[in-house]
Amino acid sequence: MADDQMSGHEARQRLSWGAGIALGMGVGVAMGSALDNMGLGITLGIAIGVAFAIALGAVGRGASVEESDDDVESRDDVENDDDVEGGGGSAR
Repeated sequence: MADDQMSGHEARQRLSWGAGIALGMGVGVAMGSALDNMGLGITLGIAIGVAFAIALGAVGRGASVEESDDDVESRDDVENDDDVEGGGGSAR
């Protein structure tokens, strides 16, 4: 893979941070408007955004770990099927 291209992990990590900050800022602006204190709302929004980013990153890691486990199991099944079909050496 070329150095100028992102890996799958890096792309998921950037996506989770971007989505988390966007959600947090939306919530923060809404809270700031409701409280008539935009500075406080944006500050709270950044904190909420970081929490969302960490949560989305953890969900992404969990899915990628499960997918890789499924891939290993499916490869094991294919290898075991090959052993069963081709093995034995008995003449028919």
